[in-house]
Amino acid sequence: MQSKIDEMKICITRLEVENAELRKKFTEIEARNAELKARIEVMQLQHKIVTTLLYVPPRRDFLLRLAKLTDPVPLESISWKSRRIESYLWHTLEVYENSLSRKKHKTMTKGKTLRPRSWPECNISPALPTIHVVDSGSQTNDTTWPEALKHDYEEENNRRVMNELKVLSQHLLDYNRRTFGKFMQDIEKEYRERVTANKKMCYEIENLKMQLLEAEKELASIKSDSSH
Repeated sequence: MQSKIDEMKICITRLEVENAELRKKFTEIEARNAELKARIEVMQLQHKIVTTLLYVPPRRDFLLRLAKLTDPVPLESISWKSRRIESYLWHTLEVYENSLSRKKHKTMTKGKTLRPRSWPECNISPALPTIHVVDSGSQTNDTTWPEALKHDYEEENNRRVMNELKVLSQHLLDYNRRTFGKFMQDIEKEYRERVTANKKMCYEIENLKMQLLEAEKELASIKSDSSH
């Protein structure tokens, strides 16, 4: 009977060691899961920035650079690439905003220069050459026509860039699914399997403890009877 009790104690000790190892592996899985969530947040931030720039016409060379990211890359380089992409996106946005500000300032300056002035404001000698307008209704506006062409060209260019950005945004979503989808499923599957194994082992430990208590009670009863 004593040998059986000792055998149960050894078995319980072994199961407790295995349970401690499982808990250590659980901690490692949780750490990996936290790291993966952080990487997913980086990718979501990248997608948010791209979505924000859908209404901003960026440079075409930037689109060509991002187009190369459609193939999966190793997980180790995702954070590094994401930081570079985020930095470049913000740089592109800043350059575009500065360009708009300069263009607006230039347009306002040009408008002030070409603003019609009344005769008392003008200090121009009457001997200087003047421009005679024959018919304002039939005259061609030489200054407005190039601006209209330029506006049409910018509208067409913006439309093409927006379409390319929409395609790029979809590529980024597909890339996230390909890169993280199966990996997350494997992590969750492994975690569930280890939780099930841990519960089963805990149940076996409790069962062995109950058997050990019963065996110790029986041994104590036998010793008591033998002493009498």
